[in-house]
Amino acid sequence: MCKIGKFLKKELVACRADMKTKEELFEYIAGNVENCAGISKETVLKSLTERETYGSTGIGKGVAVPHCRIKGSKEVVVQLISLKNPMPYGSSDGENVSLVFTLIVPEGNNLLYLKLISQISVLCSSDKIRAGLIAAQNPEEMINLISNL
Repeated sequence: MCKIGKFLKKELVACRADMKTKEELFEYIAGNVENCAGISKETVLKSLTERETYGSTGIGKGVAVPHCRIKGSKEVVVQLISLKNPMPYGSSDGENVSLVFTLIVPEGNNLLYLKLISQISVLCSSDKIRAGLIAAQNPEEMINLISNL
């Protein structure tokens, strides 16, 4: 089983980010990915937005997992964000989102893509883990929580 923690980088983890809309969130995600992984902001933004047209990536219980495969991407990118205030996201359960895991995988790496999405879903199904990630005061706390599972 692959461990999601090994893909987390401190510069892609944010605590209590102050965003109010999905568009603002996606802009933030795309900017961070460009700065930290070298994938153009426009490419990330287009890919995440296009994926969202197939159905909301809000998986319920206050969690969203925007994800996409990007042609030419060289590495797996995992971004974790807790939000200062829950935001409307269009999740299937109607709940606002407080925790966002973003997953970007090179196109063609389907098995890893599915394993990582599955692992994030299992991780976020735990009330204790979700609460711990939302309550964390800094990126280090979030990373430690996931890495010590």
